[in-house]
Amino acid sequence: MLSFLLAIIAAAAAAYYTWTAGEGEHWGWAILACFGAALVVLIPINLIVRKKLNAIFMGVQNSLMESQKRLQLKANTLVQRGQGTPKLAAKLEEELAEDIKKAMIPLEGVRKYNLWNPLASRQADMLKAQLYYQIKDYDSARPLMEKAFVVDPSFLCMKLILQWKKAPEDIAALEKIFRKNISRFKYEKGKLAYATYSWLLVKQEKLTEAVTLLAEAKKQTEDPVIAQNWEHLANNRVKRFSNAGLGEQWYALGLEQPAAARPVMQDRFGRRPRGGFRRSNSGLACTESIMVSEMTI
Repeated sequence: MLSFLLAIIAAAAAAYYTWTAGEGEHWGWAILACFGAALVVLIPINLIVRKKLNAIFMGVQNSLMESQKRLQLKANTLVQRGQGTPKLAAKLEEELAEDIKKAMIPLEGVRKYNLWNPLASRQADMLKAQLYYQIKDYDSARPLMEKAFVVDPSFLCMKLILQWKKAPEDIAALEKIFRKNISRFKYEKGKLAYATYSWLLVKQEKLTEAVTLLAEAKKQTEDPVIAQNWEHLANNRVKRFSNAGLGEQWYALGLEQPAAARPVMQDRFGRRPRGGFRRSNSGLACTESIMVSEMTI
């Protein structure tokens, strides 16, 4: 790290000249000069670099927020006009993906600060991994996610899912990723990771392993969704296994989509008769889910 190297040089120079100026008698002042010179170099450099990096990351976040507002308004307009079809929802997803790719371009500028902050590129890559994942560009997300720090449960879930998509039958690799990281998320913090891993095990028909995992999760999380899924699997009711009760945090992972609501039936005066149906905006649900999860990064 270049800033530390400059600080060491400044500290050594300050200590040397203070020591020699006092003819070796003021060693206490030499130590103070050493620390003082290091801080004089480190503090301004770190503040300047941090300001530059924050400007880049905030610029990306602002771009994503603008995209979210624009597409949310467009989605709402389509729903109000009764045009919220899956085809139009897919088009909105394509627009979102393009906006995200454009928003990520400034992140390349982070690399020039690596000499001053070695973690700068790592932070940029973590953000890019999440964004690539959300737009379902899994091939681009995978190498970045493999090197990323697991800073929250959603990262662990994404790592598991990407590994599963790469090699569904390699349960040992999933187990290794899960066990390496789950200890960081105690109690309720780990429920999403347990739910995701159990879902992957069920998909691979590893029901015994899933029951064992959920039994462990019950003790750790005391979550009703976890407990219910354990009961379903333990009693061989596999079709009733569902993580829908976890809500948006589950659907944001992209493994499943929310159940589609049925459209509303109205009379010619715009009134909804009893027993009528709700208007469906299921075609836009996936797009809205992605945009929400983007802004939680």
